[in-house]
Amino acid sequence: MIVGFTVLTLTFAGVTTNIVVNQRRLESWVELINDGYLPLAQLSKDLARRCEELKTYLAEAFDKEPSTDSARIKLDGLRQRRGKELAATKKFFTDLAIEFDQKHLLRDAVDRIQMLVDAQKPHYDHVELALQHGDTLTSAAVNESLAPLRDGERQIASQSNELARQVSASVEYYLKKLKSAEQEARRYTILLGSIAVLLGLLVTAWVVLTLRPLRRLRDATRRVAAGEYGNRIEEKGPAEVVELAREFNSMGRAVEERERELVRSERLAAVGKMAAMITHEVRNPLSSIGLNTELLQDELESSSDEAKKLLRAIHREVDRLTAITEEYLAFARLPKPKLAAEAINPMVGALAQFMREDLAAKNVKLVTELGDGDPIALVDAAQLRQCLINLVRNATEALAGKPSGTVILRTRRAGDRIVIEVEDNGIGIAADVLPRMFDPFFSTKEGGSGLGLALTQQIVKDHGGDLAVQSTLGRGTTFTVSVPAKPA
Repeated sequence: MIVGFTVLTLTFAGVTTNIVVNQRRLESWVELINDGYLPLAQLSKDLARRCEELKTYLAEAFDKEPSTDSARIKLDGLRQRRGKELAATKKFFTDLAIEFDQKHLLRDAVDRIQMLVDAQKPHYDHVELALQHGDTLTSAAVNESLAPLRDGERQIASQSNELARQVSASVEYYLKKLKSAEQEARRYTILLGSIAVLLGLLVTAWVVLTLRPLRRLRDATRRVAAGEYGNRIEEKGPAEVVELAREFNSMGRAVEERERELVRSERLAAVGKMAAMITHEVRNPLSSIGLNTELLQDELESSSDEAKKLLRAIHREVDRLTAITEEYLAFARLPKPKLAAEAINPMVGALAQFMREDLAAKNVKLVTELGDGDPIALVDAAQLRQCLINLVRNATEALAGKPSGTVILRTRRAGDRIVIEVEDNGIGIAADVLPRMFDPFFSTKEGGSGLGLALTQQIVKDHGGDLAVQSTLGRGTTFTVSVPAKPA
């Protein structure tokens, strides 16, 4: 099957390459004709016409003008028009970016015409000077320069006509060549296309016979589309069919997992709304209980130590419940991030400076390893700072009781992402716990709400980033935050 499709692909590639090569060749010739020879043919014809006009005037009409002023004006006008055409032709070669075989030969021909025109200038100046001194058109002074002028203009006209002829011949040559190449390209395209179609039909028939077992794959796909995400098919048959079946089963597992994730997200949204309502209803009574506990403690100042101990316990529990309700409320009311360009190294450095003393009091060393340069990310600085604080505090709690605990804050750039790592050398996380680390309300800490990492992950996702964790029992844990970098 692979061989068949390879041959078919190569055949179609050959057809495509042939078409592209011939088309490109035809395009280059069309471009050469349209942008090169046709404009040059028009310019050379105009130049030849101007040269002929000047030659004819000098040979037949110059000495028949009614006055010297009329002759001088007519002669100057013809020279200026010829000079304008010659300048336009030379400018065309200067501006022309296309290279072709005769470009330099034709340009040399134009340069020779220019040299002949320049050689005529002393004769024209002599005639002009004689006419300005009052000589007649038939005077000896005028006739002295008129003969070489006529000879020179005949030579210039001959050269310009030859240039126009060469350019016209080149246009005809390339038009014939273009037509011949078009016919040849058409023949090759039809031939190769016919071979490709025939080969395609043969390969198609072969594939249909070979892949009949794909019917069960089609039926299984329909069942998955109907919502049976747990449906799987047998991985047997030809090698290609087995591979497809394996990929289909892998896709089914991915779809099933995505469906579970969608259900989880919907449940999480519902829990968030419920948490917001419950928190709103619980905060006020908790505040009232806390206040009344404080008042009662003041009233029982002289009572027994046992009563005071109970009141302090009640107060601590009220504070804990208040903190939990605030955390639930923050989770339920998490705002969308306001993204802006933020230099990551200064932000991480300031955060480390802020938390270093607090960690030192717990015998934990906070180290920063900032990446080269100054990576800039599109983030909400306040929310990202809160994420990093949560991760550093979690790392600190994992180091509780360890005499040489270290937390490392590391930054680096990875392609179009900015990566921030929070690494600790604590106790690590068990492999069976890792998949549930970011589940809401899941916590390995006694009394924990299980919302810290879920909130952190949600913030990172809202930034268009990713939050990942790697851990080895007894060696430590690394949380990796990846957010989009500012486009260059």
